[in-house]
Amino acid sequence: MPVYKITDPNTGESIEVTANRQPTEQEALQIFAEQQQAPEQQQAPEQQQAPEPKDLKLTESALKQNPAWIQSSKKIYELNEGADAPKLDSDEQYANYGLRYMGWFNYNLPKMSLEATQLTQATDDQKKAFVDLMDMYDQKQTSLAGFGRLLKGLATDPSTYVGIGTFGAATAGAQAVKQGIKEGVKQATKAGIKQGAKIGAIEGAVYTAADNALRQSARITAGEQDSFDVGQNLKSAAFGGTIGAGIGGPLGGFGSNVAAKAEKAAQQDTFIKQTQKEIAEEQEVTEAIYDWADVVTGQEPPTTNYSRKLAEEARDELAETTPDVQADINLGLNKNVIDAGVEILNELKIPRNPSIQISDQLFDALQGIDQQPLAKGKFDEVLKRNNIESPMELLQLFKIAASDSGKRLNQLSLARKRLQNIADDLSNNVPTEDWASTALRKLGIKKENIYALDNIRRGLLVSQIATSARNFTAQVGRVGMHTITNVFDDVLNQTFNPIKRLFGKKTAPVDHTQSFKLLANLTTDVKKSKDITDFVTDYFVNEKNRLFTNYASDVAKATDSKPFARAQKVVDGLNTLNRMQEYFYRRGMFAASLDESLRKKGININDVIEANDISKITDADVKKAVDDALTFTYAKTPDNALLKGFVDTVNKMPFIATGVLPFPRFMANAIDFQFKHSPLGFTSLLSRKERAKIAKGDYKALSQAMLGTGILMGAIEAKRTGFGGEKWYELKGTDGTTIDARPYFPLTPYLLVADLVVRSEEGRIPPDSKDILQGLTGAQFRAGAGLALVDNLINDLSGIDSEDKINKFVTRYTSDVLGGYLTPLRMFNDFVDQQQEFRTAIPTGDIPTDIAQQLGTSIPFYRERFPTVVSPTREATPGRPETVRIPLTDIEVPGPLARQLTGITVREPKNPAEKELDRLGFKRRDILPYTGDKQADQIMSSYMGPVVENLLTKVVVAPTYQKLNNPTKELVMRDVLKEIRAEVKPLAEAEDPARFAKIKYNRLSKTVRKILERQRIE
Repeated sequence: MPVYKITDPNTGESIEVTANRQPTEQEALQIFAEQQQAPEQQQAPEQQQAPEPKDLKLTESALKQNPAWIQSSKKIYELNEGADAPKLDSDEQYANYGLRYMGWFNYNLPKMSLEATQLTQATDDQKKAFVDLMDMYDQKQTSLAGFGRLLKGLATDPSTYVGIGTFGAATAGAQAVKQGIKEGVKQATKAGIKQGAKIGAIEGAVYTAADNALRQSARITAGEQDSFDVGQNLKSAAFGGTIGAGIGGPLGGFGSNVAAKAEKAAQQDTFIKQTQKEIAEEQEVTEAIYDWADVVTGQEPPTTNYSRKLAEEARDELAETTPDVQADINLGLNKNVIDAGVEILNELKIPRNPSIQISDQLFDALQGIDQQPLAKGKFDEVLKRNNIESPMELLQLFKIAASDSGKRLNQLSLARKRLQNIADDLSNNVPTEDWASTALRKLGIKKENIYALDNIRRGLLVSQIATSARNFTAQVGRVGMHTITNVFDDVLNQTFNPIKRLFGKKTAPVDHTQSFKLLANLTTDVKKSKDITDFVTDYFVNEKNRLFTNYASDVAKATDSKPFARAQKVVDGLNTLNRMQEYFYRRGMFAASLDESLRKKGININDVIEANDISKITDADVKKAVDDALTFTYAKTPDNALLKGFVDTVNKMPFIATGVLPFPRFMANAIDFQFKHSPLGFTSLLSRKERAKIAKGDYKALSQAMLGTGILMGAIEAKRTGFGGEKWYELKGTDGTTIDARPYFPLTPYLLVADLVVRSEEGRIPPDSKDILQGLTGAQFRAGAGLALVDNLINDLSGIDSEDKINKFVTRYTSDVLGGYLTPLRMFNDFVDQQQEFRTAIPTGDIPTDIAQQLGTSIPFYRERFPTVVSPTREATPGRPETVRIPLTDIEVPGPLARQLTGITVREPKNPAEKELDRLGFKRRDILPYTGDKQADQIMSSYMGPVVENLLTKVVVAPTYQKLNNPTKELVMRDVLKEIRAEVKPLAEAEDPARFAKIKYNRLSKTVRKILERQRIE
């Protein structure tokens, strides 16, 4: 903070005061008057500490050195973490802990509520410490570090999004004003003022009233306030409403303009230059500037690796500047730091890339160490051998001048974060956390354990051999589409090159052999593509981690997970085949993409490998190759903000969201792929960026749209001629069986859309929303039980309006999610039971018992004790076909075994009634509506199945029926089914009168049930 000199006009005495502005003449007189009134408290002139003007506040650096703040922080640390928690290393760490803690308390209502409640268990001393922290934090001067805590707290506060969702950010309320949000408001858009102001007033009042109530509650609990002050709360509400109207308007356009602001903020060099002056004036906010720049721009610098030899040369030449070291690395660089860097990177066995600076390679290595627990252990040992007390000392390797580029500033910030993460982990320091993590910790649950358990579950979902076989087969179609797209590209270039020459434009080279590069990498050049991938990624460790860290889109390998490492290694073992097929395709695509990039620069990748000359390959080349490989296997983090938000949101809610959608990354990539390979892909030509690519000879977007449109038109025509089975996803077998084609994305979307078109033309019932979701996202391909869970919930919750619905929901959801852990047992059952019948558990009403029974249906041998599923359309018990004939041969193999080894799901032949019902689009609920009682449904099905198979079959094969149009056939079928249900219902009710009476009673309106209950009591 600036220092200002003031002079007493009466005595001529001058003193210096630290303030955030020049004191006024009146304030100066007041300061001297107070000094004269208490002379015994004055110090020598050179040591005088003058009273500050009324609105002067503490700086963050002063707060960190304040003994009262530090002592109070220590007491709150013990309250939160427990008396036996590991001690922090310094007073500074305790002071920072207090700042983080109060930042969360101030800006996050759930956190505020949690802490206010927790004070009831605190000692009087801890309560006083809490109030002291709260008061001192409120007196703290606004800083960018504090503004960062405000943003993070508000971002994770659910109440914030009430405002964002309505285009009014007024939920920030008093907190935003208190911590300097006004500066952020000046940069906000001017759009949406009316709507933002109206809603902002309401939200501001609600937020500040709730905030004030929680603050008063904390003071009352701590003994600092006697009772709740209603007047104070109402004043807060009025103040929040006024401020909310003012802030809500300027920020009202946030939702519609966030993309434009993000693009502007992404110009990092400009952003950094604008902040250089502020960094020089106030060093305490430098780290916050770096962190803020990272968050706003979302950028990470290119990453590479390290060499022991040249690092040793750098250590020997510290007095000079070399091309391999940062220009200012000689400024006080410690010999031990260089030695530590040498040893750390030597442990990783990373070859030297001469085209990249040594400090850049060390930076890359730190990125990897932060992600690997085993590497952290080695890192700690190296530091100890070199007498380095803290990992933060390695920041000397990243020193930069104040005028250096934005990239270097960003790299320094990232290096600081990585080193701090490692330091915290090695010293058991307390990490920052959101309010949900705090709640879990106080329940004794570690967040990382939750994520690890969910990762194990998702890994087991794809652990079947059948899944590996299906994924491998599905990617064959993907290879074909990629190859044809490249051929289209070359044909378009060959067509337009002569025209370009006429107008003097640069033509694009055409090499038809390169169109088949991926195909060659996966067939004749498999070893070569593997060698290229291994050679290049050894130099680019971070890109190697990105290429091979995850499989099945979202499942992380055990080597990158600390909790339950052994269990996750078992999952990796079960997924050996799945990982092999995934990495097989990624290597092929990586090598093909890299070869294409180098050819455009006139470089032959074979020459690079033979000469061992990695300098010709840039990090941009490798990053693009990895992106292409991940995109090809539906594993890349989407570039589209909406899809990326979807992936992040689902993955941040383990078991809850991932229970329904286990593989959101795959779904997002599938949606993006399908959009590009369809008639909608032509809309990309509206983009100036895509048109510029076409002008340069890159017709990829156009080729993808043309290919997708062609496939769709072909699929529609095939459906019109009777191709496929009765349902949209079925293919016909030669022996009357049907094959489920849903796992074979990207084929499924074309089958779905073609079926929708043809059904619309013929007047048949279209697929429902669940089918559309499966078809367009390929969810069934990877999601396993995800959509089955939703379908089962809908079925189970239909028909009953009582607490049974809650029990059924909890039972079904929990058993389906936990059932993911039993996937290997289901695979084992396919090998030991070749005459499988579908089994089901009958609910008892007791949630734990019902969950256990539902899980029991997946356990081999034990499942035999459960009743078989009964179909309402056939007399025999449904199951898997006993044998399946291998195509083009007379060889028959057991059905379950064939499914597991080939991934092909074959279903039993249908009777004529079932074929017609499926062709018209009837669902199970249309044939026999669910009662909400599974046992009752089973009883009804047992009586209805034989009648439907015999009677309805006669109806559908009758010549008079065949002459009807489809809408009329639908009406006939509905009438016949209704009559059959009416005929068999008395027989079913006679078998279990009490059960059906209960169903009938529960279907009465609540009013009628109340009347009947009252009459029974009377």
